[in-house]
Amino acid sequence: MELVGWILAVALAIAVVVLLLRRPGQRYASAVDRLTRDMERDDVVPASVSGDPPEVAALRHRLSEWRPVGEIPDEDPGERALRGLVRYLDGAVLQTLRQALHAPGGESAALIQEVLDALEDLQFYAAEPGGEEASKQDLVGLIQQAARDYTRETEIAVKLSFSSPSLRARVPADAFKDAVFLLLSNAGRFGEGRTVTVVAEESDEGIRVRIADRGEGFTDEALDRAFEPFWSTDHDAAGLGLTYVRRILDPFGMRVVLGNREQGGGEATIRLPRE
Repeated sequence: MELVGWILAVALAIAVVVLLLRRPGQRYASAVDRLTRDMERDDVVPASVSGDPPEVAALRHRLSEWRPVGEIPDEDPGERALRGLVRYLDGAVLQTLRQALHAPGGESAALIQEVLDALEDLQFYAAEPGGEEASKQDLVGLIQQAARDYTRETEIAVKLSFSSPSLRARVPADAFKDAVFLLLSNAGRFGEGRTVTVVAEESDEGIRVRIADRGEGFTDEALDRAFEPFWSTDHDAAGLGLTYVRRILDPFGMRVVLGNREQGGGEATIRLPRE
């Protein structure tokens, strides 16, 4: 899908956040309150409201164009993705901002930081891959580093298993580590914080890196739509992690496959072709 539209929405949302940080006041608080209430209703968001500051008015106008009315039969995938973007901006940005505007000083700063973190996530996913080239790497070391970074950030344990002390393949090192980290994050979220298992092994077809959680597993709909931009079963998730993983690995011949384990839980597998 085209990234321009939702990058514009992110830019507008960031402008609102910066304004709220720099020029707090009842006028901005009231405008964000009105916009949040309008987005919580089922009908279309009004394109303009008297008294909105220009920056909030611009965000309102953009959201009014994208806000769908109910389900759209046979809708374009791009329209569906934009609907997911609106959901994310509504839940992770506007509603949190609304809480921040009415919270005590300390709580307000923490909530605004949550908004900035959410917007930074969108900026991360929007960035074009940096043109990194593949080179011969030890996957064991890359996976261990990604697991350490993930555990340090989340305090969720990761159990590692390797079929050999060294598994070498031509991969873009940073992109591969990002992919493993994002798949760990997905497993940790849907495994409700329980230990995530990573198994890396060689097979006749190539190397397989399996990342498994201990949650309820993927629904049929999730298996069908998991790579769709802005689709998620978690209301406050951007729904871009798996999309991004596929985007950075596909050019190097690596595939990501999802499934459920017989013993329970979901599993994401990175398949590296044999050289």
